[in-house]
Amino acid sequence: MTFLLTLLLTFIVVLVAIVVFVHVGTPVYQLKKHNVETLLAMVVAGEATENDWQVFLGVPIRHNEQLEALRLACCEISEREYMGGSGPLLTAKGIDEVRQLLEQLQGDEE
Repeated sequence: MTFLLTLLLTFIVVLVAIVVFVHVGTPVYQLKKHNVETLLAMVVAGEATENDWQVFLGVPIRHNEQLEALRLACCEISEREYMGGSGPLLTAKGIDEVRQLLEQLQGDEE
């Protein structure tokens, strides 16, 4: 009898967990234009961390083609001009290129 009660309670707990997970769904990480503007401004100012930069470069932006193109341009800049470590993440030339991308992004309509 104890075995059947344990089995029934286990089944109910698992069923409730499945229903909760189905309704809650998976978390979604979507960058918006203002998030990218903030990050690029931080890179230009020398305030962005290496982790901020690497996460931005490493996560594709599938919901916005303009931001994805900008991310890919930043990847190319990073491949050429990345210094890493403490201090600025990019060389002066790289920071200038990021500044141009930031100005272009700020000038575009959403």
